[in-house]
Amino acid sequence: MTQLVGSVGREGLNRKTDVRLVQGLLNNYKIPNINTPLLIDGDAGNKTIKRIEAFQSKVLNKKKPDGRVDPNGQTFKKLINRPSSKFASAFKLSSDAIQLLHKIEGLATTPYDDQTGKDITQWVKGATIGYGHLIRRYEWSLYKNGISEKQADKLYQSDMSPFEEKVSQSVTSKILQQEYDALVIFIFNIGRTGFSNSSVLKLVNNPGANTSYDSLEDAWMVWNKSQGKVMRGLTNRRAAEWRIYSKGIYKGW
Repeated sequence: MTQLVGSVGREGLNRKTDVRLVQGLLNNYKIPNINTPLLIDGDAGNKTIKRIEAFQSKVLNKKKPDGRVDPNGQTFKKLINRPSSKFASAFKLSSDAIQLLHKIEGLATTPYDDQTGKDITQWVKGATIGYGHLIRRYEWSLYKNGISEKQADKLYQSDMSPFEEKVSQSVTSKILQQEYDALVIFIFNIGRTGFSNSSVLKLVNNPGANTSYDSLEDAWMVWNKSQGKVMRGLTNRRAAEWRIYSKGIYKGW
């Protein structure tokens, strides 16, 4: 994460990059009774100062908040050390996330065509089994006669492992369990390469990163298109992932 160079807020130096960082950090922190994110615009105006004051008052319990964040001050130290936050490598996909994905994918102990939903007796391009495992042609002999629920669980863990590893390797800032879960589910859908080049990753690693989006939520929700066309299913999925990331609500789409 980029370090704060100068003070931000009331009577601060208010360098644009520093203001963006503080705005992003404030958006990441759950402040009681505040739900609307700040625009990450680098402007230390009244809204940003009021949000700093709210953080100091409601999180730091300051009786006289000064509306300012200093590089080595208490406010900045608290902003970068959220309760229960850890480096991504410390996490694994939670049981809540696994149960949600199992519910969404559904269990199939015999092969079916993902394109039609019909059972199959020979390999096709959309051949699928377990919890959404796409059967490669060379795997057909392993799965053509079906699998048990225990085998499906093991196969699912194997399928998710590369996406968990991607989050652990790519995310350098401290995050929460719910954020880790949402990122894994997000990458499982958009792919590892897409994630590597995304503004989502930039903003997770550095909440003040200079992107074309006003917030991490905006950068996340833009991934709702297929072949350039907005898809309702993807819009719903992105919204569900964001609920997990921002609120810890594990609900399907």
